[in-house]
Amino acid sequence: MKVVILAGGKGRRICSESTNIPKPLVEIGGIPIICHVMHYFETFGYHEFVIALGYQSEKVINTIEQYMQVRNRQEMLTTTGDRVINLSSKDSKWAVMLVETGSDTSTGGRIKRLEPFLDKESFFLAWCDGLSDIQLDKMATFHKNHGRLVTVAAVHPYSRFGVLELTGDRISGFQEKPRLNEQWINSGYFIVNPGAMQYITGDNDQWECAPVAKLIQNQQFMVWRHEDNWLCMDTVHDWEVLEELWASGSAFWNPEK
Repeated sequence: MKVVILAGGKGRRICSESTNIPKPLVEIGGIPIICHVMHYFETFGYHEFVIALGYQSEKVINTIEQYMQVRNRQEMLTTTGDRVINLSSKDSKWAVMLVETGSDTSTGGRIKRLEPFLDKESFFLAWCDGLSDIQLDKMATFHKNHGRLVTVAAVHPYSRFGVLELTGDRISGFQEKPRLNEQWINSGYFIVNPGAMQYITGDNDQWECAPVAKLIQNQQFMVWRHEDNWLCMDTVHDWEVLEELWASGSAFWNPEK
């Protein structure tokens, strides 16, 4: 399967405009986070990436080209005027297609614009800011067996706040931002069948809203439960946690760990 990565957002909570860095290029251990995501997919044999660009797309293009040490580069325009760049590397198996999908296009609209490049086949869909040790091969088998249009990997979130344990008016325990094992959230890792594209109407559709709601209503949305590690780089604090994991050799998403 091809891997679609959405890399067009502005990431305002972690990257203010003054930093002038698109969120996909924020580095962990000197490596852009989008490349960490791509390396993880590579460990399961997925080498073909289709990346939806938007905010500061030229910086994302230049950084990925430099990181890959590009051997071949081809550029073209689609019939709708979207710029498409195909890259291949001399040092890896990666084949990367970078597609301009508009600076203000919503997530669903970006996915829809990539439809001509996905060969009417199922594909992985991932955001560029979530790192995990999801067993992608097992998730793919689960998706194939249930026969529905979409599978999402669900993960346990961490509390943003310290949690108090109370006995009457007395505090009997305290946990600093524990993992909430009774709750499940969207990890940002999906497998999508071509039929799901009909649920997206245009550029303004946010994938997580109307399209997902309609898929759920039509019983076309399934969940793969991931009990192990997942972290999202949404804030500066999140970045600091990921940096510390990388520096200490505890990066659970690192294939060389």
